Amino acid sequence: MPTASKFHYQFNLRDFSKIIQNLCQIQPAHYRGDPLGVVRLWAHECHRVWRDRLIYDADVDAYMNYMRTAIKDFGDMKEEQIFEEPLIYTSYVTACEGHEAAYLPIKGMDHLN
Repeated sequence: MPTASKFHYQFNLRDFSKIIQNLCQIQPAHYRGDPLGVVRLWAHECHRVWRDRLIYDADVDAYMNYMRTAIKDFGDMKEEQIFEEPLIYTSYVTACEGHEAAYLPIKGMDHLN
C-alpha cells in the first residue's frame, strides 16, 4: 500500500495495460510452438511494470509469491524455467543487428551490450 515512504506504490489499470500492450506486440512467427517463451515474456513484463518499483525485500517476496501462485495456471511449466536469468526482452537488439525489430529475449548480458 502507498505510504509516505512508498509513495511510488501507485498501481492502476494503466500499469496493467502496459503489460498487455507489449504482449500484443509480439510477432507470432517468433513464438509459435513456444508457450514457455510467451510465459517468460509475460513474467518479464510483470517484473518491469510492478517488481521494478518495489524497494523493500518483504514487498518483493510478496510479489514473487503472487507470481508463483499465478504460474500454477500455466500447467506443467517449472518456476525455474520461467524465471531463469536473464529474463530480459527487448526489440532494439534485433534492430541493432540489422533485422526487423522484434520483441525477443536476450541471450546474455554480452548480447545486450
